[in-house]
Amino acid sequence: MKLYNNIKTYIKYSLLVVIITMVSCSDNLDSKSFGEPVLEDFYTNPVQAEQALIATYSSLRELYGTNFWAVMGTDMVFGEIGTDDFIKGGRTAENNAPLFERDKWAISTTNPIMAELWKVSYKGILYANLVIENVPNITFDDTERKKEILAEAHFLRAFYYLNLVKSFGGVPIIDRPLGIGEYNVPRATKEASYTFIEDDLKIAIADLPSRLSQGSDYTGRADKGAALGMMMRVSLYQNKMSQVETYGNQLFALGFELTPDYSTIFEPEGEWNSGSLFEISFLSDATASGSGIPQRVSPNSNKGGGFVQARDGLRNEYEANDPRLDATLYFSDATYGTDWYVRKYAWAPYTKYEIPTTSRSKNSSNNVRIIRLADAYLMYAEAIYSTNPAEAIKYVNKVRTRARGTALPTVVPDLLGTLSGQPLLDAIYHERRVELAGEGFRFHDLVRTGRAEALLSPYGFVEGKHEVMPIPLDQVTLSEGVLEQNNY
Repeated sequence: MKLYNNIKTYIKYSLLVVIITMVSCSDNLDSKSFGEPVLEDFYTNPVQAEQALIATYSSLRELYGTNFWAVMGTDMVFGEIGTDDFIKGGRTAENNAPLFERDKWAISTTNPIMAELWKVSYKGILYANLVIENVPNITFDDTERKKEILAEAHFLRAFYYLNLVKSFGGVPIIDRPLGIGEYNVPRATKEASYTFIEDDLKIAIADLPSRLSQGSDYTGRADKGAALGMMMRVSLYQNKMSQVETYGNQLFALGFELTPDYSTIFEPEGEWNSGSLFEISFLSDATASGSGIPQRVSPNSNKGGGFVQARDGLRNEYEANDPRLDATLYFSDATYGTDWYVRKYAWAPYTKYEIPTTSRSKNSSNNVRIIRLADAYLMYAEAIYSTNPAEAIKYVNKVRTRARGTALPTVVPDLLGTLSGQPLLDAIYHERRVELAGEGFRFHDLVRTGRAEALLSPYGFVEGKHEVMPIPLDQVTLSEGVLEQNNY
């Protein structure tokens, strides 16, 4: 059962809570008061705790579904554009000026994509903080569920903060609902921001169950596997390789397995498959509970925006007959661009996901895959390649074996057991590029490994500047200089 079935049940309640209890996050740094929060009639019983948690998840729906510019800011769209894998695409070179800025690495401080990413992420953080502050005061008969609710809120707060840190570097750390006069919070360092994220994830890891031990009604929620996978990613982005190894061992002990057929992962039957650690669940119906990404990346000829088109370099990276090429990209002739689109978030006829029939064409039922076991295997292999090359090769070969499926062993052959050093690391980099193409990791992989300047400078990337995006100008203005701008 998808989590957003639950959201439809609770949405009228959670939205009411949002309206009566919260100062708008878009005015997070504004000194004006719009009324005192009214909390005494809420957070009094377990049902309301669940409703408040659903409201915390709802910002995921906005980031990946209903908020036009926030969806443009996801790693699957904004994050892929301007790399050596993808161009902007669209109807023309200039179509969609905010994305065009990313394509040419000329990002302005007034880019609406960055503004919405900031606002919606902090909205999710506010919702999480309300749960974390108020749910401990509620009496539960089921004390385990109480711990789980708080752990899910900590996971979601970590998720929203990671979104911000990846994009902007160090950001204001807000660990509780703020009172009037407290809104103007300065930026923390990137290191402190990551520490805060890690602390949240440690709570989530300790108190969340694995969905493998739960009933089907748990599907859609963050679980221990999601928290461990996220912690591996957070550790990798900080080059904490021993930490990647530690949390990888904990994750692999849970019993997740790669689903056998790569081509099914991004089809309806692949939702929450055996190798899925965390997804954002969506529905296509009149409630507009769907994802907006498929509409952005589908061709103009198929009711899409035509954005995120693959460069030749990505297509040429695949080995001969690698089935993942066809499972990742498809050709559709257009008047502008490379004509190669991302199949992983496509509609029919390129996948089994139907084009939405509601009036909202971006209301797609495609789940957004956030953390996959194959990604965790490759993070783990990268963490140990210099200390235990044989074990690293084993985990890369798990990914390659699944990639070739029923084909002959000469198709995507196993890495040689004698591989080590830089050749092994290069093989891991290659595997991440082809296994995870179109999922929003390439830019961050290049930045964290120090390869961004060499590979992206031909497209306009400037080292020391473009690793992070500009803080939205409206937030800097509201802070009256408390928020320091990045190098823009």
